Amino acid sequence: MKKLAQLLFLLVLAMPAAAQQKPQYSQYLFNNYLLNPALSGIESYTDVRMGTRRQWVGIEGAPVTYYISGHTSLGMSDRNSNLPKAGKGFVPKMPVNNNRANKFHKSRPHHGFGAMAQVDKTGPLSNTSLNLTYAYHHPITKRINMSVGMAGGLVQARLDGNAIHLANQNDNALQPGQLTKTKFDLGLGTWIYSDIFYVGISAAQLLTDKISKNEGMNTLQQELQPHFFGTAGYRLRLRYDLSLEPSVMVKVASPSPVSVDLNMKATYANRIWAGLSYRHGDAMAALAGINVNYILDIGYSYDLTTSELNGASAGSHELIIGLKLQNKGRLLCPQWLW
Repeated sequence: MKKLAQLLFLLVLAMPAAAQQKPQYSQYLFNNYLLNPALSGIESYTDVRMGTRRQWVGIEGAPVTYYISGHTSLGMSDRNSNLPKAGKGFVPKMPVNNNRANKFHKSRPHHGFGAMAQVDKTGPLSNTSLNLTYAYHHPITKRINMSVGMAGGLVQARLDGNAIHLANQNDNALQPGQLTKTKFDLGLGTWIYSDIFYVGISAAQLLTDKISKNEGMNTLQQELQPHFFGTAGYRLRLRYDLSLEPSVMVKVASPSPVSVDLNMKATYANRIWAGLSYRHGDAMAALAGINVNYILDIGYSYDLTTSELNGASAGSHELIIGLKLQNKGRLLCPQWLW
């Protein structure tokens, strides 16, 4: 009976891995580049983000994710570097700390380049991906900009047979050792943005044939399922130092159910922000972050599980650290990725 329960547990783990494979994030509000390569080089500085997520704390073998991403622009000079600097106090001397930056409502035509690496581990299964990204940005009106981008790289799936412990160690159903398979990955995206709204559509894992490289055991059959993301957000200025930013994200990754996130974030003085997120049928999340200075920012979120796993899980934790390198304009808050 114990052996059967363990095998069923492995099947439960393996099924979502084969159907979904892309990690789950709540802090994509802090780094939409994870979902859409068209954001490559959107800012005038080099944007580096590092994050980790521990999902369903309290459940053995639950997903754990780590990632690092970075992107920068080419041919986009900082037109704000010669303007007067914003006040150093907590509440800026100017109406909003970045108003000097938002004086320019359109982005100059430029290229963006970036890279991201992700490791997602669920029990004995792990997925590791490395992608390079490119985007081209161009204004389409005096206030609205558009970018198109693509991502290409490798995805490696691994099953660690040594991490599987059965009641009968002589059972030949699963052999010890590791199965490793690697395939190419392709993603596309577009992003329309201004200083008060954004709309984006992207697709990931478009090369859907079975993972091709096989070493060791040959029992794991895993395909990369295409993922499609739609995102939109709006910034509503309530007063000179306070704004509300409602947003929505829709994810389609068949055969998994469609996932819809409804988000509301409040930002004060372009320095502190907090928000709530509702993921239908899965979780509610509380998010918070601070732009410490013009180089460092930090974000954290806690997900309260609302699915059937609620009784066994103590929720999910996610932490992200951002660096704004070569920030010549000394922008406290991102100009376009608010």
